Amino acid sequence: MRLNPTYNLLNLKVQLGRINLVPPRDAIHEIVKQALIKDGWIIKDGDDPYVISYGERFLFVDLGASKSAADNIQGSLIGAEKNNSRIAIEIKEFKAKSIIKDLEQAIGQYVLYQLLLQKVDPGRDVYLAISNTLYEDFFQEPIGKLVITELPLKMIVVNLKRVEVKKWIN
Repeated sequence: MRLNPTYNLLNLKVQLGRINLVPPRDAIHEIVKQALIKDGWIIKDGDDPYVISYGERFLFVDLGASKSAADNIQGSLIGAEKNNSRIAIEIKEFKAKSIIKDLEQAIGQYVLYQLLLQKVDPGRDVYLAISNTLYEDFFQEPIGKLVITELPLKMIVVNLKRVEVKKWIN
């Protein structure tokens, strides 16, 4: 089946019928989403997950979000805007037996999404969302600091207990 690359997730689901191609969500997905909404981001239905269509492939980033100075829509919408900014957020818990394996996977997804968005949605930045505990425990180690500064890796650090964005790393 050949799909138009401008289709959103709703159209994709309609075309594919009962086939569920959307990967399972991380356990912290809803907490991160609510923290972003509290931070003023708008998340639209078609942006949870945010679908990147390239060629005949579809990739599913956990969330899309935007901030618009003129738009203060609140609620349970998914996909976000703020101050005319648009972002795609990959949410990671790092729960595998090897934290390095998790890091490798997260970096691979981040870089791939970044490359594809430059082609299909160049105004949208990619962020990796993680818990404040993971940030403090792992990303303050030399390897974590190296990845953040040298890649560079844009991150959203979320306090899971308070359901709030603690830090933006650009």
